[in-house]
Amino acid sequence: MKKLLLSISIALISGVAFGQFGGGTGTEEDPYKLFNKQQVEEFADSVIGGNMYTGVHFALMNDITDSVTKSIGYYNSGQMVAPFDGFIHGQGHNVVLSLPQLNYGEFFDRAFIEMLDENGYIDSLSVTGRIFCNTGTLVRNNCGVIFSCINNMESIVAYVVPDHPEIEYSYLAGICINNADLYGKEIGGICLYNHGQVLNCINNGSLNCWNESEMAVYGGICAYTYDVGLTDAIKIIDCRNFGNIYTGLQVSYAVGGIIGFAINYDTIMTCANYGSVSGKLGTNVGGVIGLCYQDYGNEFILEKCSNYGDINSEENIGGILGYSSGVKTKDCFNSGEIVGSDYVGGLVGFCETADTLISCLNIGLCQNSAVIDTYLSNIVLQNNYFDKQMLPAISATPNGNFVQQAEGKFTNQLTGTSPEIQAMLGDGWSYAEGRYPIPSGLENDSMALVAATPVYLHFETEVDYNHVDSVSKNFTVGLENNVSWYETNGRVSFSDEDVTLLSIGMETLNVSLGDYSKKVRINIVDTETAAPTQTIENGMTLYPNPASDFINLNLNGTTANKMEICDITGKLLSSQIIATENSQTHIGNLKPGMYLLKIYNKNQNVTTLRFAKN
Repeated sequence: MKKLLLSISIALISGVAFGQFGGGTGTEEDPYKLFNKQQVEEFADSVIGGNMYTGVHFALMNDITDSVTKSIGYYNSGQMVAPFDGFIHGQGHNVVLSLPQLNYGEFFDRAFIEMLDENGYIDSLSVTGRIFCNTGTLVRNNCGVIFSCINNMESIVAYVVPDHPEIEYSYLAGICINNADLYGKEIGGICLYNHGQVLNCINNGSLNCWNESEMAVYGGICAYTYDVGLTDAIKIIDCRNFGNIYTGLQVSYAVGGIIGFAINYDTIMTCANYGSVSGKLGTNVGGVIGLCYQDYGNEFILEKCSNYGDINSEENIGGILGYSSGVKTKDCFNSGEIVGSDYVGGLVGFCETADTLISCLNIGLCQNSAVIDTYLSNIVLQNNYFDKQMLPAISATPNGNFVQQAEGKFTNQLTGTSPEIQAMLGDGWSYAEGRYPIPSGLENDSMALVAATPVYLHFETEVDYNHVDSVSKNFTVGLENNVSWYETNGRVSFSDEDVTLLSIGMETLNVSLGDYSKKVRINIVDTETAAPTQTIENGMTLYPNPASDFINLNLNGTTANKMEICDITGKLLSSQIIATENSQTHIGNLKPGMYLLKIYNKNQNVTTLRFAKN
């Protein structure tokens, strides 16, 4: 009888825990419904009370506009006290959060979901509001799956950095799409600690990292990601970081455009970093991963990832990996400029032990080695290349170049769809005429298309060719995908894909597509001399072009009564009357660059001719 009463009591308690909220039965077809703050906080209390809800579904039925003040679950000092193990379907709705401030010395973590356990799943949820916390925003520890969520919260922390009271001192993470700037010691733009899957996530927020610790870790997507034995499918796939990462003047330990510190991982695939990473005292800094190693279990695979951002720090710096050990890296691409002091590689900075680097490409400037700045006998290098016209006076490794392992090629050898380039890099890449290869899965990204747009400097032989530090002959640029080119200093002129050298000195070429752009700096050491050329439009002829002191205009029987010289933006510089069919105009006072000559007839119809001033 006592056992029967006890069973009835447990059933009643369970019924109270599961039977409230806003209705539903907790199945996928009929999830528990959450309509308001009270029901969300009832849900939070139930998880803290010990209900993990494994296999149980919850759904937001509308936006929660009253501020929610309770976290779902409880995680403290590395102990999974009360994790959530079920499903939360946001259905595109938003929750306003206002999690309470902690007192100094309290180390309880604060996030909307403290711990998403290995069967946990959250999708299509956004959060806004403010959070006073020592840790996260939406999810602090992830062992499950996070998909298509948005974080737009403002994170506010009780502690401040000594001597920097304006800077929040914290461990911070957004989730899935972060649009806020974050300040702190250990920061993940998407989540702080990942032990599960992060898919299709985007970080737009800058990470401003002020700290006084040598164990500071920052990642555009995740600060840390490592195997804790809770799941067999640890993955980060199709993630993007657009935020810039600034590490201040303090020492940083592991900084990555995608992941700061990765340990015993499984798969990181088709991720891309667009942001820059800068810091004077940083170690283990990478465009994709700062520090990673594999010491047991599954193979650590980094595949089809790209870095487009400039990386500038001190030691163990790489366009893809800063520091690595036991990692297989395949089909990865870097176009960012990589600068540092020690162990600075266009793709990988420092390798401690056996790594595999296969079919990777670097076209970005690098301070030390174009591919990898460590060479150990147990490192496997196969079919890795760099553009030696874009990276002059540099070799693939500290030990030099190695044929079909790590070597430099001309730009035209690394672009297009030829059987040769496809045999070099293999089937993990997207090939197209007029551009460098792009890792498969990223070929539709606008920034990837911009980064893959080439500058074809002149070459004749293996020893007689122009490179970016010594340009002496006119050259061409890629125009695929409707990109636009312009110069910064007026030392060259563009005519479709043809580029004419106008004067000696440093020039910055800019190529853009929509909101995305990249810069290519060249040093012009000589200019070609050629017979005067002509520009013809509507029967009118302008010559010579380029010109130094005078331009001549021949109307060739057409009628006109006024001409104007404008800069390339259309700003009027001079105007004069046209009295004869042939006229000459002095341009010696103009700076080198591209200009417009506008010819008006009596009806004010205009014909525009372009010319370059040497």
